[in-house]
Amino acid sequence: MPYSFWSKHLNVHFGYYRWGINPFNREAMLRGMNDLVGKLLSTSTPPDRILDIGCGFGSTAFQIHRFFPSSNFVGVNNNETQVAFANAKSNELGLRNLVEFRTLDFTAMPFSEASFDAAYAIESTCYAEGNDKKKLLLEIARLLRPNGRFVAVDGFRRHSNSLPKLVEWLYNKNLDAWEIPRLAQIGKFKEALQEVGFEDIQERDISWNMLPSLAHIPFVVLKLFFSNLFYPNFRKQWYMRALLMTLALAPFKRHFGYFLVTCVKGNVEFEK
Repeated sequence: MPYSFWSKHLNVHFGYYRWGINPFNREAMLRGMNDLVGKLLSTSTPPDRILDIGCGFGSTAFQIHRFFPSSNFVGVNNNETQVAFANAKSNELGLRNLVEFRTLDFTAMPFSEASFDAAYAIESTCYAEGNDKKKLLLEIARLLRPNGRFVAVDGFRRHSNSLPKLVEWLYNKNLDAWEIPRLAQIGKFKEALQEVGFEDIQERDISWNMLPSLAHIPFVVLKLFFSNLFYPNFRKQWYMRALLMTLALAPFKRHFGYFLVTCVKGNVEFEK
């Protein structure tokens, strides 16, 4: 499994560096990202039901569950293999009644309106269609109860202007490598949040907090490369390419950024 080269616990996202974390310890920074999201979901009243949008192998849900040991978690993902792994891990940890995972299209989930108290998406909103991801945000607004919190962490475009030719080429190669339709433009993303009923929308540019984990890419690619020499696997080749394309975009901070966005569902009746 190529993802294990990045994280032995299968945290398939970038990490969050803060003072006190060892920047050479990638796993600690990955856990730091999960902890950050968990703390931002915290309120005086613990949420009864939490939605993990794009749950991957379930690692984030298992870690955030420690913040809310009596809460129910539902993770959704369109990758059956990852969902099967996550459910097996949930059984192994004895959490099957509290943490479950389902194979679903997260833009059209079969849950009733206002059935979740909180939701989060770590590097998954980018897989939705649109420059503002409004279809996905509309679905999240439908599922959250009034005053429900939503936290998103992802890569974004800083503007909608045309990109220089080299940057445009690298950007498109990056999208192809990860099979992403396009990155959202941060301003339009926030506007869409407001349009579908979210309030107290706050953005935070955490590009520099993510940078130390980004610096681990060359070392991970080298491990993948040598492993692939002895045990060839097209998934390793794909993952190497995808990581390298991400690294190639890193110098262009003027056009791209890594943002944390938090908001609260307005205390209004949902309108389709």
